[in-house]
Amino acid sequence: MSYDSDALAGFDEWFGRILAGLSPGKRKRAAVKLGQALRRSNLKRITANVEPDGKPMEARKPRRDRRGRLKKKRGGKMFRELRYARRWRIDARTDSVELSPKAGANVAAIHHFGKLGTVGKGRDGKPIKYKYPARRLLGFDDEDRRAALDVAAELLDPGAG
Repeated sequence: MSYDSDALAGFDEWFGRILAGLSPGKRKRAAVKLGQALRRSNLKRITANVEPDGKPMEARKPRRDRRGRLKKKRGGKMFRELRYARRWRIDARTDSVELSPKAGANVAAIHHFGKLGTVGKGRDGKPIKYKYPARRLLGFDDEDRRAALDVAAELLDPGAG
């Protein structure tokens, strides 16, 4: 699942040139470190309900009971399960690194891309569908670029880290 490939276009080429001079084992270790750094920064943003570009995510709609009264107040933290590192898989190879959700991938995809999702069942038993607003969960910002530069600096000068 590629979430923000446009932001990585130039960086991928630059980081690839650095990795090309390393052995396959060191390349994979570098990819794992980069994946861990990216996961850490993205989970920090998910916890704060902030998109990668720094804008706040669109707030939740208020929930209502059967009579139409407000059940829960608007807002609140979203993605309770997706805020933990154990819920995300880092697939590191010698030539790439991919960050994807282990379980709940459907929830992540629905929210990230703003797809249609099932929110419950009506009295007649039919599913109730809702078009979610797009809330970008994964992305690449300036902080992530700095983290990648730190990983690259550590590769070039192991004694400096």
